[in-house]
Amino acid sequence: MSSEETNSGPDENGVEQRSLNRHHLIYYLRVFDGLSSRVVGHIVDISPQGIMLITDEPIPVQEEYRLRMRFPGTGTSQEELIFDAVCRWCRQDENPEFYIAGFHIQDLPADAANFIQGLIAEFGM
Repeated sequence: MSSEETNSGPDENGVEQRSLNRHHLIYYLRVFDGLSSRVVGHIVDISPQGIMLITDEPIPVQEEYRLRMRFPGTGTSQEELIFDAVCRWCRQDENPEFYIAGFHIQDLPADAANFIQGLIAEFGM
């Protein structure tokens, strides 16, 4: 199930403003905080410029994070990707036990952006 969105997250009125194409993934990848084993959330959709996570707790907005995605058993040559991202927005999910947060990925190298495009091709539809 793939979806392309063209707004940039909700504004103060809850209206979507995302201007980047993002793709929903079939396989929800876990995202970790930096190099620790703490799971920040699971990817709902992704592009080389940003990600949307579903999380158990609200994420502070406008803070910068070092995030890590692991890809064990995916058959890719790369087992993890570490990148910096800023949380642009966070809101409670339709299920009140979860939150949805949008992150802008900062200064992603071209090879990492190509790797993300490969993930979209492999796991998205």
